[in-house]
Amino acid sequence: MTRTLHLERPAFWTETSDPEAWFRALDVLARTMSQVPQTGTPRTVAERCLVGTIAWRGAAGLFGAFRRAGAVRLPGVGLVAQDNDGRWTVSDEAQVLLRHWKEAPARGLELLASHLVRESLWLRLLLLRVERRDWELVGWSEVRSGRAGLKAGGSLRLHSHAEPLHWFEGLEQQIAARWLARTQCEALTYAPEVLSRKPSKDNLSLTPLTAPLLLLESVGWLSRAGALTLPNELLADLTGTATPAQALTDLTSGHADVRGFVAAEPVLRELLATFGVSPNDEVFARWMDALVDEALKRGAIELLAAEAGQARHGRGLFADPTRKLVRWVVHREFNDTFQNAWSALETRSELTR
Repeated sequence: MTRTLHLERPAFWTETSDPEAWFRALDVLARTMSQVPQTGTPRTVAERCLVGTIAWRGAAGLFGAFRRAGAVRLPGVGLVAQDNDGRWTVSDEAQVLLRHWKEAPARGLELLASHLVRESLWLRLLLLRVERRDWELVGWSEVRSGRAGLKAGGSLRLHSHAEPLHWFEGLEQQIAARWLARTQCEALTYAPEVLSRKPSKDNLSLTPLTAPLLLLESVGWLSRAGALTLPNELLADLTGTATPAQALTDLTSGHADVRGFVAAEPVLRELLATFGVSPNDEVFARWMDALVDEALKRGAIELLAAEAGQARHGRGLFADPTRKLVRWVVHREFNDTFQNAWSALETRSELTR
């Protein structure tokens, strides 16, 4: 049976010019969750912890994947993540963002923008369609100064893939590969209620994407005329043209905790998914061992430190539980090492679960 990731409606901060609302919410959640474990759906957690800080609809986008009624659902970008026991925590990445925001707000906002380009399936959809000229931002200067927000068919002209059922068509892996790998899903679809047209429900709308676009403009990656100029490494990640060394460096930077450590297995799983492959556990373990062994011998990865982690951090280097968390530097030679390790995947029949 195919495991499917169900994407919920786009959700960002509801006051479109106030991205710091997410930082304020994360700050509250970090304090609350350190004192009282939080379980339940993202909505129940938000309504329990964030009343008076941010509206539920704005909080939803903070949360990562979770299970509900047997389905895997994704409401947001994973800054709040669920562990194996169903407890929600502010992720290592979010803790780093929060620290940077408190020290230098402008830097924190730039890092948040980078995180969204990498992790928000909805923003990646919009940016990729615009980059491919399937969709076009028109009249952005009016949108940014008004209150109506982005409107599909108006300020966002859909030249192709205009119907919601076709929005992700042909781009599922490019947009969602890393989330599919994390959740061990093979397919992406909408959550059942997303395409609802019942009078009591909201229609699916791209208007919430006004908020992250304004953030991109504030950090200099979108002009007032609506021209997109992402940093080279983010553009390469979005378009799938990043080298393995660059991709692993960016993943490491994006997932590092405040001490610079990352969980080796999840990061390497996401790296492999970035290049279109999500093997079963046995094949992945063989590939990971072959890759890391050659990378260390060649100096393609410089291992600065390693230490034990938790069950959620995976198997560790060479299945060593004392080396689940690593601090490393990736060098250009990793590109060749990555290519050499493909042989450890053997036949294509082994690449699927």
